[in-house]
This record gives sequence, C-alpha cells and structure tokens, in this order.
Amino acid sequence: MKKLLTAIERTGQQVLERAFLKVFLLGMLTTVGAILVAFLISNEIMKEVPLYSSDWDWWQDLVNNMLGYVFKTVFIFTIILFFAPISTIFISIFLDDVIDCVEDKFYSENKAGKRLGIPNLAFLAVRIMFFIIVLNILMLPLYILLYILFFGVPFVSMALFYILNGYLLGWGYYEMVAVRHLGIKEAGVHRKSIRGPILGVGLIMTLLFMVPVIQFTVPILGAALICHLFHLSRPEQT
Repeated sequence: MKKLLTAIERTGQQVLERAFLKVFLLGMLTTVGAILVAFLISNEIMKEVPLYSSDWDWWQDLVNNMLGYVFKTVFIFTIILFFAPISTIFISIFLDDVIDCVEDKFYSENKAGKRLGIPNLAFLAVRIMFFIIVLNILMLPLYILLYILFFGVPFVSMALFYILNGYLLGWGYYEMVAVRHLGIKEAGVHRKSIRGPILGVGLIMTLLFMVPVIQFTVPILGAALICHLFHLSRPEQT
C-alpha cells in the first residue's frame, strides 16, 4: 500500500509537466479522430444492408429511423465498454515519452537503456485490447446472470467487471514498462511480487475510464503509476 501511495503522490507531481500534457493532447486528438472515422465508415457500411435503400419514402423513413437508432446505440455502447483498449492503442504511440519523463526525474540512475518504440508498444497495446474485448464478451452472459440472480442490483456484476479489467489493465501496462528493463520471464516473476499494487493501479484505471474527459488521461496516468511501482519495488530503490 505504501508503494502505491508513493506512486500516486509522485505521479501527481508530474501531471502538469510538458511531456504529460503533450501526450494527453495528442492521444486525445488521435483517439477522438479514430472514433469519428470509425463512426463514418460504419455508417457507410450500414447503407449496404439489404433493403436499406428503397423507392418507397415511408419504407426509407422507417428503415432510416430504426437502423439509425440501433446503429447509434450499439456504437455508443461499444465505445463505452471498450474505450480502455481503444484509447490504449492510440495513446501507446506516445507512452515512451511518459515513461522517459518519469525515469528522468525520479530514477535517472536506473533508466532503461532503450525505448520500446512504436511497433512494440502498439503490439502490446493491441494484445491488451484483444484480451479485454474477448474476455469481456465471454463474461457477458455471467454479468447478465449475476445481475438477474441479485434482482437487478448491479453490484456483483460490476465488481466482477472491475476486478477482471483491473487485472488485465495492470498486467498489460506493467509489461509496457517492465520489458524496457527485464526479459519476459524476469518481468513475470517481478510482477508476481507486486501483484497487489499492480491490481490496485488496474482498478483505479478501470474506474477512471468510466469518467468522461478524465478517461483520456488514464493511459498516461496508468503508465506513470506502473513505472513508479516497478522502480519502487526493485532492490536498488528505496
């Protein structure tokens, strides 16, 4: 707990620094742009649905209203549910800058000798996205079942949702930081030694991903928190 609190305190000291603000702005613009493009492309694809176009005005109005409502509802629900992995992919492009900023200020003597680079960060981000999307889809029937069993009270379903996604986000972001310093096997061993704080960061990220506007900062804050935990838990750090 002490390490987690120290990580939060040190991250708070840097949130207004140039590197953080630059990644926040670029990441937000990139994510919003990607969502907008996806919406426009999906809207065009929807027009290819059989019977979408018709010479009958009443039918065209009916289909437009019905499909338009369903499409927008599904699109918004998908973005809300999977915003975490979507934003992670685009903001991951800039995460090397955030991690460098943290290590330059607090851990300059143990700074990584290499940056992961955009291809490696993008790969790790896509992998996080894959696991989050697939596992949440697989768990959806259980979420619904628990909601029904507890008479419409979403507490248990939400708790399971937060634990699952907190674990996945903590694990995924940890690897983005750790593999700059350690091999995959070494990173796995080290992660197990701080699994509690890592899960704590993942839960914080999952919660903040539900807050409008703040959600754009979560990948940045998450990477910084994990970076602090990684260094604070190594023997040479105090």
